[in-house]
Formats: sequence, C-alpha cells, structure tokens
Amino acid sequence: MQYAHGEFIITRCGDAVLTQAYGPWNRECVNSFASEYRTLSECLHGKAWCDIVSVVGESLLIPDAEALLHERVASVNPIGLTHVALVMGESSVRATTQAQLKRVYRDTSIDYIFVDSIEDAVDWLSSKGFSVDKDGIDLHREKVAMKL
Repeated sequence: MQYAHGEFIITRCGDAVLTQAYGPWNRECVNSFASEYRTLSECLHGKAWCDIVSVVGESLLIPDAEALLHERVASVNPIGLTHVALVMGESSVRATTQAQLKRVYRDTSIDYIFVDSIEDAVDWLSSKGFSVDKDGIDLHREKVAMKL
C-alpha cells in the first residue's frame, strides 16, 4: 500500500463544502479526501449543495488519481452536488491543472466555473441560490493559515 501524496483541508460552510487542495495527489490521497468529504457533506445529501475548491501551487493529479476523482465526483452529483467554483491560485502549471479539472467534471451535470478568489466563488454560488456561511469561510481560512 502506498502512502497518500497530496494534502487537503475541508470545511462545510452552509450549503458549500470548501476545500483547500495541495498537490500533487495520488489515489490514496483521493480516497482519503473522499472519505472526509463524505463525512462533512452527509447532512447535505438529498438537497442541492455546492463546492468551492481552492488550488494553489503545483496541484496536479497523477492519471489514476484524476480518473478516481472523476468517479467520486460523478457519484455525488446524483445525490445533490450541482455547482463547483474552482479558485485558481498562483501556479506554474495552472493551464494543466485547469485541463485536469475540466476532465474531472466532464460528463457530469455539475455546473462549474474557474474564478480568481473565494469572494468571486461566493458571489457566483450566491447568484445560483446557495447560502455560503461567511463564518465558515473565516474558520476555513484560519485552518489554512495554521498549516502555513
């Protein structure tokens, strides 16, 4: 068994699950992420919810991890995940990361957008009718800052 390569921080913020992703990710990291994500999102299952995914640095997925993440995303779409805002931070591989993420959401009915900030993500998701808890975002930012 391989060790997980890649890291993440997840926080539920109202109708949104906010993820900070540090890559690159392998399959083990995707499985660990999916397990923690499921625990945090269970109370949202059966109604529409959204994600904010923030990627910074060299956040890439090795090919089998990309395929597995696509499977995991596709499996939560029918139980309520309908919108995803992808916050793209500074990265020397930004175009590659965006291409990978487009493939992850391909063939799902999830509406997604690439944005430059969490505020842009909240604005877009709010315009789609989601309630994103600002206190939850502040908590998430504190968790991210503690990691630095």
